Amino acid sequence: MGIDPIGYKPWTGERTGKRERIWVIARTLFRNKLKSKWIIILLILGYIGVWAFPIIFESLMPHEELDGFTMATQMGNGLFFIFAVMLASLVCSDSISEDLRSNSFVLYFSRAIKKESYLAGKIGGIFMVLATFCFIPPIIMALAILGTQSGGSYISGLGVLGLTILAGFVATIFFIPFSVMMSAFTTRKSYAAIGTFMTFFTLTIVGEIFATFDANWRLVSPGNMLSYFYSWLYGEGLPSGIDGALLAALFLTFMIVPMALVYLRVHQKAEGR
Repeated sequence: MGIDPIGYKPWTGERTGKRERIWVIARTLFRNKLKSKWIIILLILGYIGVWAFPIIFESLMPHEELDGFTMATQMGNGLFFIFAVMLASLVCSDSISEDLRSNSFVLYFSRAIKKESYLAGKIGGIFMVLATFCFIPPIIMALAILGTQSGGSYISGLGVLGLTILAGFVATIFFIPFSVMMSAFTTRKSYAAIGTFMTFFTLTIVGEIFATFDANWRLVSPGNMLSYFYSWLYGEGLPSGIDGALLAALFLTFMIVPMALVYLRVHQKAEGR
């Protein structure tokens, strides 16, 4: 009996574009996270405790228009920050740490995918999950208040709605860099989750302690940074003693530096170091 040689035929399919590869990573992460019972439970509790009652109350309460003070107060709520931190800790905990543990970087970068695409896919998936709590509900609240106002002018309210879209977007991306950084420097997702959660609240405690000497120490707290940003964005002004330029500098540093460290970490792993 003769032996048939193995024949190799050229592949005639179409290569997927960079956008499709990014979308696959983001979509997979998003779907997997929404299958987690702990994330579902946290989202449900957050919707009820943070958003449901304020939306109903503010909509039914007599009001002439949607105002910035209402939205700034709601989004600067400490309970919103707590749930957002817990959600970010869970969602980001294994975003990169699991790839480090399982050596999945070999699979990712053995294909035609760049480090930037890998990170874009991961961050995109995380953004979609966090947006279900930090981005969409504020817009729903603003629309509900706007739709039930007694006043006839909607111009001012539409302006506040636009600011709410921006505020929700910033609130969503604010938690990502630091949380992903924690995941990038450990192979244990539990360490990343606990480390993220504890760091956020340790900074809050430190800020409050030293604020007795200088009010600007409150800017050490990520929660205060977000709250002051909302107040500034909606035109409510900053608390007395808070330096606006320092707030902007720390705000950007808190997001840019962790993301730069994540990129360097992924670059090292992609190079096999």
